[in-house]
Amino acid sequence: MTPRVARIESDGGVVCERCVVADSFRLRLRGLLGRREIGSDEGLLLVGSPSIHTTFMRFPIDVVFLDRELGVVGLKEDMKPWRIAGRWKAKHILELRSGEAARRNVGAGARLRLIEPASAPVGTLAPANGNGAIRVLVGASDRRFLRVASFLLGRNGFAVSGATRFADVMDAVERERADVVVLDTSGPERWPVRAAAALGHNGAGVAVLVVADDLDGTPGALPKWGSFDRLVDAIHRAHARLAPEAIAT
Repeated sequence: MTPRVARIESDGGVVCERCVVADSFRLRLRGLLGRREIGSDEGLLLVGSPSIHTTFMRFPIDVVFLDRELGVVGLKEDMKPWRIAGRWKAKHILELRSGEAARRNVGAGARLRLIEPASAPVGTLAPANGNGAIRVLVGASDRRFLRVASFLLGRNGFAVSGATRFADVMDAVERERADVVVLDTSGPERWPVRAAAALGHNGAGVAVLVVADDLDGTPGALPKWGSFDRLVDAIHRAHARLAPEAIAT
């Protein structure tokens, strides 16, 4: 599977032009190991990692500790090989070439943004309505997909929640906690298929999108993996189609 490559920005400008998003155990474990150097425009975002080690690495790096919302909670500059560092408030870690954090004015309190893909133009997402962002509920039994989708959709300005059971999805919809429901129908568990069918036929007042590994066997589904751009666009379009219904009521 090809790793995601995103661009990371702050209010002060671009922090990393080409940042690999390490959103799997394999990518986090490998990290920058085996690399002889890292370019000034390169970086690695370790999703879900509060600490880091530089065992077997060949060069120093700047380590930026981030909270859940990509706010900078700590910084370890010029971290040498064979070292360990962490921050108890950190949820993610950004690795940059040594010296880049200072050069790009990245410090504690800064708020970073993830833009995918790296070549995407920067734009400001308009709120879904006067109350804030589009509320997206991701329903999946694949916890890795749930974690990755929630992270990346959140970075695109959506208010994201997750569910791993049929009852949780239906309860959230009944309590009007979602505008758009994204269901992963891959895998052996069939409850997402039942949820998609139920929400698609009962006038629940939410938009329903389906993602799957096997697109041939799931007509109308979006690809589960790969760029999330299509999913982001589909969410916006699905939510826009709900607007006339909301006005009519």
